[in-house]
Amino acid sequence: MPPRRSPDRDTRRPAPAGRRASGAAIALALCCASSAAVAADYAPAPWQLHRDANPFVAAGGLPFAPPTAPPGDRWKVEATLAASNTEIAFAHGDERLLYDMEIHEARIAVSRSIGERWIVRATVAGTRFGSGFLDSFIEDFHRTFGFTNGDRGRLGTDGHTIAYSDARGDRIALARPRNGIAPLMLDLAWRAPADGHEWLYAATLKLPASHATPLLDDRSTDLSLWTAVQSTAATRLRWGARAGLMLRSGGDLLPRRANDLVAFADATLGWRLTPRWDVAAQYQWHGAPYDSAIPLLREAGSLVLSTAWQSRAGWTVRAGLVEDVPPRHTQDVTFFVGLSI
Repeated sequence: MPPRRSPDRDTRRPAPAGRRASGAAIALALCCASSAAVAADYAPAPWQLHRDANPFVAAGGLPFAPPTAPPGDRWKVEATLAASNTEIAFAHGDERLLYDMEIHEARIAVSRSIGERWIVRATVAGTRFGSGFLDSFIEDFHRTFGFTNGDRGRLGTDGHTIAYSDARGDRIALARPRNGIAPLMLDLAWRAPADGHEWLYAATLKLPASHATPLLDDRSTDLSLWTAVQSTAATRLRWGARAGLMLRSGGDLLPRRANDLVAFADATLGWRLTPRWDVAAQYQWHGAPYDSAIPLLREAGSLVLSTAWQSRAGWTVRAGLVEDVPPRHTQDVTFFVGLSI
């Protein structure tokens, strides 16, 4: 007679180690596939991590384009290298401004979705004011196509000078290369999904980060309130628009002329040429940061043109340029390249 088995003994054989590993791998693959599907279904407007690079504006809290990231506790990291070049001079009434400078910036932005409704972002950058390398390239380009060089090559400066003066006593004198950390920008947005698009209701806080020069950080703490709407459907045409108001607390940059409230608006439009390649245009406008007759200190607009390629792994490379529209109201030209994952 065969031995009797104890009734409380588990007679089931454990699954082989290989089978357990295969099951875990299948579960992980299904999870990743589900996550990828969610990310693929979320195709936001092609906002580009850029704002007015004019240091009289960028030293304050003018927000970058709206943050984007797929909902559901997800991260997004963007890194951008940019070079802005301007050579221009103004004289209006008692105001004088000489701006001959190239500004290089290395910026990183980290965004995170919190659940289905919230998204946060922090951006910070290392910035260098100096003579740069774009002067001769831009002048040769203008001559080749018959465009005017304006003040380029006529100011008699050494390539890294920003000087401002007026009868009110405001003075700026930057006459040598300078490095520093740009202001810390923090965004908090509440998203309201709709059919094929979403609304964002948000605030952007600017915090001082450097004492290197007021042209890098004006040492004010600014708050911006804004609302945006953007497409989220995975279609060939993608779009977005935003409007808001920046509330300034005062700072060290032209304090006698600084305006307390500055309105801003921007819009973006993108077209997917192939599943992995797109082109985009973004226009940004802001009101006058200062009570001034000099165009560079008043309302301004920037047109951003770019193209991007997305890898099968999910990261995207975007490159483009920025032009001042209308001219002489912001930086002359900016070139940039960025990576987002």
